[in-house]
Amino acid sequence: MRAAGRRVSPFSVLWLTVVWVLLWGTFDPVTIVGGVLVALAVLVAFPLPRVPVRLRVRPVATVVLLSRFIYDLVIASFHVAWLTVRPGEPVRGVVMDLQLAGDDELLQTITAEMVALVPGTVVIDLDPLQRLLTLHALQVSTPRDAQLVRRRVLGQEARVLRAFHPDPVAVLDPRRRRDAETEAAAEGEPGWEAWPGEAADGRRPAPGRGGPVDERSGTQGGERS
Repeated sequence: MRAAGRRVSPFSVLWLTVVWVLLWGTFDPVTIVGGVLVALAVLVAFPLPRVPVRLRVRPVATVVLLSRFIYDLVIASFHVAWLTVRPGEPVRGVVMDLQLAGDDELLQTITAEMVALVPGTVVIDLDPLQRLLTLHALQVSTPRDAQLVRRRVLGQEARVLRAFHPDPVAVLDPRRRRDAETEAAAEGEPGWEAWPGEAADGRRPAPGRGGPVDERSGTQGGERS
């Protein structure tokens, strides 16, 4: 019992209960109690690994994050609904690779989940070590469309970092990030010898932006139709 108690975190129970209530779409005592029971059963049967949490919650930035997320959710819902009923050519999309700025796995996951919840984008994969987010985006047919998607995703990550990261400026400021990488490389830390995702032809991702730069088109990141 004592070992099971150590594996069950009140925060995990609360978080899983919230997810359960959102999935059912009803806020009533039966759903809440059922969510708590399911959360306890899941945590006891499948204990979650302990993840070091380095968060600093900033109330103002958190309000900005949630407000913008709700705004994006509403706008994207109407946009996707219009795409399904409008006359004309079928809507096409592409698979894109974007390189995130932060290396905190929890904040990467929060960013990926918030991107996935907005209609029009589906997260396919997240590689925390390479900071690489792979997603499918609707109505992307030109490099400019791809850049708009990248700016939205990286803007979402920036708001997450400002809301929860202990030092968001160090991550979002390209100059400070380069200085940190140079210092880490000088100390011989692994993983800093080259930018993650550096291509064999010498293309490198720009600081704080997503994906390698294609010198022929001037676009960043990989797009696959």
